Amino acid sequence: MAKKKYSINWENDEPLSFEVDGVTYNSLGNVPNWKDRDKLAAMVQAASEDDFEKIKFDEKEFEELRKSAENPTMEKWVLGGFAVIAAVMILVTLISTFSNIQKISKEETAPGRVVDVVVRRELVNEKNDIVRDFYYPVIEFTANDGRRRSVQISEGSGSPYYEKGDEITVRYDPEHPLDARIKSASSNMLMWVLPGITGILGLAFGGAVWMVSKFLFAEGKSQHA
Repeated sequence: MAKKKYSINWENDEPLSFEVDGVTYNSLGNVPNWKDRDKLAAMVQAASEDDFEKIKFDEKEFEELRKSAENPTMEKWVLGGFAVIAAVMILVTLISTFSNIQKISKEETAPGRVVDVVVRRELVNEKNDIVRDFYYPVIEFTANDGRRRSVQISEGSGSPYYEKGDEITVRYDPEHPLDARIKSASSNMLMWVLPGITGILGLAFGGAVWMVSKFLFAEGKSQHA
C-alpha cells in the first residue's frame, strides 16, 4: 500500500492550503478523512518560523512526530499534581475524622469549674507588630479514678468567655485525664476545623481535575469525529 503524501503551503507564516496525495484543500475542515486532518494539524503545530514555505511529511515522518507528541504535556503534569493534592487532602480528612470519632467515643464527662483564666498577649501580625490578648481558662475536675486535676485548656479565645468560679462540664480521656476540654459548641466545632478545611480542598481539587479531564476528553473526541 502506497504511503500518503502530505504537504502544507505557507504564506506569511500562515498555512494557505493543505495537500493530501496531490489533492488541495483550502482549510483543515475541508479534509474529509479525520486521520489526514490530524496529521496535517500535527504538521502545523510542529512547524517553526524557520520552516520552508512548503513542508512535506510522509507516513514514517508523521509517526515519529506523533510519538514525540505523546510525551506528557504540561496539562497532564498539572492535572496529575492537582490529583495528588486532592488525594492527600481527602486522606488527611479521613484520618482526622477517624481520629476525632475515636476521641469522642472514648471521652467521659465530669462536673468541673474554672479556677483561673490565663491571659496571653500573642503576636497576630508580625509585619505590623500587632498583638492581641487571648484567654485560656484553667479548669479543675475530678476524674473517674477519684483524683482531682487542674488543666489549662489549650484552646484560647479572643474574648473572656469564662470567669473564675464558673461551673462547667468537662470532657476528658479517662486514660489521659490531662487531655481535657470544656464541653461546648465551640469546642466541638474546633475539632472539625481540620477535616472540614481539608475535605473542602480535596473536593475542590478533585472536582477541578474531573472537570478539566472531562473537557479535554470531549475535545479529543471532537477532533477525531
